[in-house]
Amino acid sequence: MPSSDHSGGTAIEEELRLAGVVLKPLHTPRQATPLLHILIRAGKATDLEVAGTIASLFRSSCQDFAVDVVQADHSRRTKLEEWLATDTRFTFVQAGYKRPGNGAYTLVLNAGTALGVHSLEAMIDSLVETQATVLRALVDGQSGGIELWRTADLNAHAEAGTDPEKAARRAGGERWIAGNAVGLHEFRRPKPKVHLRKGAAGAHDLTIVVRDLRDRSTRTDYEQQIRAMESRLHKSESERRRLEQGLKPNRGLARAQAIIRRGPAYILVRLKARAGRIQGS
Repeated sequence: MPSSDHSGGTAIEEELRLAGVVLKPLHTPRQATPLLHILIRAGKATDLEVAGTIASLFRSSCQDFAVDVVQADHSRRTKLEEWLATDTRFTFVQAGYKRPGNGAYTLVLNAGTALGVHSLEAMIDSLVETQATVLRALVDGQSGGIELWRTADLNAHAEAGTDPEKAARRAGGERWIAGNAVGLHEFRRPKPKVHLRKGAAGAHDLTIVVRDLRDRSTRTDYEQQIRAMESRLHKSESERRRLEQGLKPNRGLARAQAIIRRGPAYILVRLKARAGRIQGS
């Protein structure tokens, strides 16, 4: 019988690492529990929106996941349940139902959000590299973003009866990224153009600054910035007009150039005619 001791597997992975082959959690042998526990918040979403999210998961480079489709109380999604009947990774649960997370990471997203082929890998890389508590991303076309947590952290807070959201904020462990930078989008919209293979996912950052416009100093600062922008725009328009005027050809110069182009004979005739007018006067 195979031993439950993982020391042999660890030794193999260490030998591979020394040989230059570094395996991410995504690329190691599957465990009894999946790598990712995914919660799709279905709520009032249509079956098509839920299916759009699930279809993007099928196309993902990471297939080591279990999915809970969280639907409104006492609702059924018969068509979706029939579609996914043979895939035991998918479960339909009612809102408010809670079960312990059984994956290394927990991803929470709204129905209708589509993931790119390497989105899951990029988000896990980013969470690991930055040692963040929670990774959040905004998704264009969606009212809510996505969240990626370490499941062990969520379970620890559940046992202690503490709020993981508040704990993450107090510890400064929230990290925001741009959803389109890791391939996230509303499933009906075109896929964003991303090149995740060119660099670590940790490079895709989004800095969010929240300011209260009810604060007088903040409002004054914005008004000053607006006036400065208007001044720069006015100067730019003035420079453009001066440039256009400077490029207009001088009428006298243009006339002389036209005469020269007609040749010496024309110039001689014009000079004789002018001399005749002078003598006649």
